[in-house]
Amino acid sequence: MLSSLAPRRLFAILLCALPLCLFAETKVSVRFTNALRDDVAISMYWRNPVDRNEKPVTHRFPRGAHEVVEAYTGHVFVAYDDTHEDFKEFYIDEPRAGESVIDVVITELIKKTAIARFTNHSPGSMELFWKNERTGENIKVGPVIEKGQFFELDTHNGHRFVAKNLNGQVLKEFTINSVPGVREEHTVGEKPVAIFRNVMTKPMSIFYVDKDSNQEFAVQETVQPGASHQVFAQPGHKFVVYDQTKRRSKEFTVTADYEKKETFTVEL
Repeated sequence: MLSSLAPRRLFAILLCALPLCLFAETKVSVRFTNALRDDVAISMYWRNPVDRNEKPVTHRFPRGAHEVVEAYTGHVFVAYDDTHEDFKEFYIDEPRAGESVIDVVITELIKKTAIARFTNHSPGSMELFWKNERTGENIKVGPVIEKGQFFELDTHNGHRFVAKNLNGQVLKEFTINSVPGVREEHTVGEKPVAIFRNVMTKPMSIFYVDKDSNQEFAVQETVQPGASHQVFAQPGHKFVVYDQTKRRSKEFTVTADYEKKETFTVEL
């Protein structure tokens, strides 16, 4: 058990400095009690709802002990064992009338699940469905995912999901193949393709220009006359093309959207 209130006060101040306080409702004290059947020590973590990062808020405490944390209703806390492979999540509800401390008794931990993130780069909005293999039913999970946005959830290895547009058309299917506790990335909508067509009588070379450092990285050292080279890019990516002597060059910026192609005719 913590013998000083200082760490708890520091944690409460930390939470108030975050955007979470914009929609936090009631400040409460939460007492987490380790009531596991096995002699296993646990630690409590607070999960940031914005980036899902987790911050420790207690020391490691053994079975039969408890820790008190200052928090707000709506917060999510996670109990972990020493391996971080077993865990349990707790959502803090409003306290009952006359309740000054919310008691959370931890009686079991479960195996940590995989995390899947689904990013929408399709032309419009989409919805995500979990595919029930036993019944064949598609069950909607999460909100509508707007273009350029993502949604992530805890899931299990082997689970299948389907992304559909708002007209019900299937955009893509996914099968989760992730290690527990590791985020697996899935994208709907292919990156744009930039096609560089050499209409000169001499070879050319293509370089990608990093927008932060302005450093150039070779994409294709030699593209023969009359030939083309294509590369997956992103809107706004910049490329520079040189002639064989590298005395002449021309810059190109990708403007194509996701799932589109853009052709650059190169003549220096």
